Amino acid sequence: MPPSHQGPCMAYMAPLSSQGAGPVWFKIFEEGFDSQANLWCTDKVILAWGIMNVVIPANIPHGDYLVRAEVLALHQTVVIGGTQSYPNCIVVTVNNGQAVPMPGIYSIPGIYGYNDPGILFSRMESPVGYQIPGPP
Repeated sequence: MPPSHQGPCMAYMAPLSSQGAGPVWFKIFEEGFDSQANLWCTDKVILAWGIMNVVIPANIPHGDYLVRAEVLALHQTVVIGGTQSYPNCIVVTVNNGQAVPMPGIYSIPGIYGYNDPGILFSRMESPVGYQIPGPP
């Protein structure tokens, strides 16, 4: 991705049997601006040759899942509709998972609104304290 496409990274999971339809997604990872390193998550992905390491939480129940990794490019976000989303999905199998209640469940699309903080954002503003969009 071009270095100008700075922004946050997120990852979500959904049971494979759902085919990703409806309120089945839960967030497992997010990273925005790292003020210690002075880097956006996308900067770190570029420095890692396109690799974004995401650890699947140990409390995910055993089974097959879709994993949706997504980066948001904020270089045109000063206007409504300017945020660019770059999602990728893979299928994984979780072994030895725990049968615990699933975290918050959401629908994709539907987790972002055009006016949400973190979606409508001017890169001319300080990124310190940037609010990552979507659910917690």
